[in-house]
Amino acid sequence: MIYGDIKDISKYKMISKNLSDAIDYILTENYKNGVIGKNIIDEEIIYFNLVDGIMTKDENFFEIHKKYIDIHIVISGEEKIAFSSKERLKLKREYQSDDDSELFEGKIEEFVYLDPQKFVIFFPNEAHSALLKIKENKKIKKVIFKVLC
Repeated sequence: MIYGDIKDISKYKMISKNLSDAIDYILTENYKNGVIGKNIIDEEIIYFNLVDGIMTKDENFFEIHKKYIDIHIVISGEEKIAFSSKERLKLKREYQSDDDSELFEGKIEEFVYLDPQKFVIFFPNEAHSALLKIKENKKIKKVIFKVLC
């Protein structure tokens, strides 16, 4: 996992070509003009899902991906994202290749806080639980980039 200020995201371009291409796109800020739902940048290699008006929650499930890196960026509002070690979680749903996710439940180990100035990157096999409220349930607008490993 990588967590930081969105203004510093270019530091992580050296990790992989696909991640570098996704970061280049993020730096244009064109994702802010995306359509609700799936927005394709480079076929199934890089795309993002835009959600608007989704409510934060008291609790949520954990998910793990096997093929894609997730980059979470809040456009408006704020949220917490929980993370935990996969070994400390209980399997809730087996891996589904159509949405590249395996679902878990269990204890939260730590949180990161997202607002429009922050980002978080989760790599395959890193358990995370998004859309958690900070103080009260509120609507947010965010994007989740999917970057093929």
